[in-house]
Amino acid sequence: MTTRLSVCITTYNRAALLDRTLASLSSQTRQPDELIISDDCSPDNTTQVVEKWRTRFPQLLYNKNPRNLNMPGNLNAAMSMATGEYIANLHDADEFAPSLLEDWEKALDANVSAGMVFCGVAGGQPETKYNDGITVQSGGITLHNVAPITAGREFYEKYFLHRLSSIVWGTVMARRSAYDKLLPFDSAFGFVSDVDMWMRMCLYYDVAYVRKPLIILDHSPSKERGAGKLNWVWLDNGRKMQEVNIKRFYNDQPERMRREIRRHCQLVQWIYLRRMIGRVRHRDWNGVGEGLRLCRKLGWPLRLVGGLAHD
Repeated sequence: MTTRLSVCITTYNRAALLDRTLASLSSQTRQPDELIISDDCSPDNTTQVVEKWRTRFPQLLYNKNPRNLNMPGNLNAAMSMATGEYIANLHDADEFAPSLLEDWEKALDANVSAGMVFCGVAGGQPETKYNDGITVQSGGITLHNVAPITAGREFYEKYFLHRLSSIVWGTVMARRSAYDKLLPFDSAFGFVSDVDMWMRMCLYYDVAYVRKPLIILDHSPSKERGAGKLNWVWLDNGRKMQEVNIKRFYNDQPERMRREIRRHCQLVQWIYLRRMIGRVRHRDWNGVGEGLRLCRKLGWPLRLVGGLAHD
């Protein structure tokens, strides 16, 4: 018999935060039919925390990798264990509004063309106010001006193409049939391999959105969340991911593909230049050196074009 809803939580060395996440998950109005916790060889007491919750989640499967697989590998390990028609992947420290799984499930039920559904988040800085026409941030809540269902290619071109950030947080609920078609998460893109998956999903499926802040973000330090915007590895993985997906989407339109790759290269050079100028202002000479080495490796002749904003 096929399981209806699987929840996958990947974790590493954050036992106390995982405990908080499981407490939040236990309050869901729609409980998971199957809970999978994939532990990336944690040296702490994660195993004991999982055992504490075993009676609360009778269909709990616990996997501890024999060695550290890093984020993409651990995600793939968790997905390989899931049997649900719908699979939600959640972070090991976030908390959730009680209706998260119920709202996501209803969105996929109502939109049979959608491969995945995502939502707004809470937990940002309360004083932040920002609106670029797509993302609205105010009072610690981040929502997006996105329709409840958007055609996949339209979603890719509006919200992913030529952007080195993602409006889709790393947690979604997706159809098993979509994952069967697209897995694995690509380890070549490191901590942004999930964004690559969401891009690839747009090639074949539509995208559903619930405009509610159903995930309360945790900001505790971790390997994954340390991969911030000034991390050159993170930026370069985003650059490579964009180029690969441009080729995927426009392979049958050679002129469009060349035009988008050219634009992508120009935009990324500009971003890299701004980052280096910012590192100079902050007297981060190691950051400047890393950026210059990367640009030399890529063979880019960076030029200052004026009008640079503060990093």
